[in-house]
Amino acid sequence: MKIPGIIARNLENLFVVGGAVRDFLLGMNPKEYDLITTTPLDKIKFRTFKESKSGETVGAFINGVKYDISHYTSLDLDLKRRDFTINSIAFPVSKNGEVIEKVVDPCNGLKDLRDHVLRSFDPETNMRSDPVRILRGLRLISNYNLDVEKNTFLSMKKYMSFVENVSKERLFQPLDGFVRGKYFEKAIAVAKELNIEILGIPSRNLDIATKVDPSCRWPVIFAGSNLDEFARKVFPPKEVLRLISRMNEFVDQIKNKRYEWAVKIKPEEAKCLSEVLIAFGIDDGVVRKRMRLKLQIQADRLKSEGIPGREIGKKLAEEWKKILER
Repeated sequence: MKIPGIIARNLENLFVVGGAVRDFLLGMNPKEYDLITTTPLDKIKFRTFKESKSGETVGAFINGVKYDISHYTSLDLDLKRRDFTINSIAFPVSKNGEVIEKVVDPCNGLKDLRDHVLRSFDPETNMRSDPVRILRGLRLISNYNLDVEKNTFLSMKKYMSFVENVSKERLFQPLDGFVRGKYFEKAIAVAKELNIEILGIPSRNLDIATKVDPSCRWPVIFAGSNLDEFARKVFPPKEVLRLISRMNEFVDQIKNKRYEWAVKIKPEEAKCLSEVLIAFGIDDGVVRKRMRLKLQIQADRLKSEGIPGREIGKKLAEEWKKILER
């Protein structure tokens, strides 16, 4: 690891902390960096942007890499206040930007990382002070195959309801990481015990969602369920809501032998639709057949013949029905 010189030269007592150190120790290349410094943030000389509403963190993009920078007065206290011990490990940074692989680890995070344990140094305080850490915990379990330590789990469960009181914009990212994780199946058991349903996420299809590609899990989770509460409480991106709605609409139409989906579906949606169908024990043959074929009649031709826009979709669906039911 190496930190850009413009950062290293201008910040005093600089350390890399958090996920970058964790991933580096696991042999992975960090995608972004959390840095801490004793330099007051308002004294930073290079260009930054405000990263948090509280002003406790600023960010910098350099050569396409994001660096989040926070101020500290006590290194030991800063690390102990972090969410989990595996994120409470630090490496010092020299003035030329070289990261010195001299582990600073007051919370025994290195041992927890080796043992695949999710533990918080002070779970009661850390979960209460920022309940979003509970969702980050689920994401870490799902991505790193961790077992949650007993007291940490009890505090996560105790303060889970507090998640509803934090800024909704902060919730989807860790939830999406939880859903897309390699060890999603393992994290599901913890999520159910934490009562993930308070965020409008139904638990009945979570196990079924393990059968599909991570990119298709949200539609499976919400199959047959209403999206309104989830949309209101979590503020997921519009494209996620759209994917869920379209997949559920298409599945319903296929089950009822309707063919509007055959008109609307995009090539990039076909794989996901097939996976969703198969996950629920429905034959996806009609989808595979649809994607191999093309209609002889096209929407532009129908439009040129004076057929109203609303009728064009119906006409095309009828044509697809004839072909796909042969």
